[in-house]
Amino acid sequence: MAPRKRTTTELLDGTAPVPVAAVAAKIAPKKAPKAAPKVPKAAAKKAPAPEPEAKPVVELPVPPKTPAGRKKAAVAPVAAIEPPAAPAQAPLVLEGFTPHALTIMEAIGAGKAVEFIFKDSDTNPPRTFEPRQLVYDVFTGAWFAWGWDRRYNAERHHRLDLLAEINLVEGPGRSAQGPFAEGTPANQIGGWRGGDPIPVKAVLQKQWIFAVKQSPAPFPDFKIEDIEDGKALVSFTATDLRAIARWCMQFGDGILVQEPQRLVDRIKQVGIAWAGKLAVQAPPQPKPHAKPEPRIEAKPEPRPESRPEPRRQDAPRKEVREHRDAREVEAPKPKPGRIEVRIERL
Repeated sequence: MAPRKRTTTELLDGTAPVPVAAVAAKIAPKKAPKAAPKVPKAAAKKAPAPEPEAKPVVELPVPPKTPAGRKKAAVAPVAAIEPPAAPAQAPLVLEGFTPHALTIMEAIGAGKAVEFIFKDSDTNPPRTFEPRQLVYDVFTGAWFAWGWDRRYNAERHHRLDLLAEINLVEGPGRSAQGPFAEGTPANQIGGWRGGDPIPVKAVLQKQWIFAVKQSPAPFPDFKIEDIEDGKALVSFTATDLRAIARWCMQFGDGILVQEPQRLVDRIKQVGIAWAGKLAVQAPPQPKPHAKPEPRIEAKPEPRPESRPEPRRQDAPRKEVREHRDAREVEAPKPKPGRIEVRIERL
């Protein structure tokens, strides 16, 4: 057999190529020698710590699903936080509210009437009052109750600091008008409900619409609806014609009453009465023990000296005498004669 041929490869520079294994051995990092294992030192003995009390574990709500491709956050258990102990509940105290004001608020909320007992009972006797509004006036710094005074059967304001007592009235109370619908609060059976109902319709002008919408309803079933030309139709029902007329007349020429006719006639009568009254001013009276004021006499102003003007010589005038008849010449009047009276002694 013929021997095998050996082939050798040479690089361009004439050197033989280096085997791959040898190159890999050179490139591989050298391993550091293993260090001797450390011997742990003996730790000082400590007192065993008290075990913490077990607390309930509360899991947080699961977050919403994330879109695909994102990792979901792991929910870790969190220990519940114990809320601090709540203090004893104190009674509710409203700053600035007087006891009378709180009683009126309670009556309005419960729909009850109240009994007013005044400090000056000789002048103002007790009465039943139907509160509708509680008002605080910044000018006088006092609380006022507005509603229906059953003593006078009219709307009234009452100042609460002039009252000695305010007592809630159970049921309709005295001087109750009727009939009224079942379930009607006791503080609405006076001029607003009770007796014969009076339906009212009126057209309100533009300048008053916003003010009426922002104010509380003055009567039951009060409605306001916008109509053409920036006007509004107002409709409600009440039982006292005087209260309705007063409410309508506050707008002057900004309201046009459509019905009822007796309300239109009453407003006309009031307008005629206003126009017919003449303002009579009484003469000022002198104040008692007042010193009379000294009179100051005005001195006459000196007149300027007048110089006589030169007279003009006029031409002599010719007198024209008319011819008179002799008969027309007046005869001389006779002189009265003398009367002699002689008195002789007897």
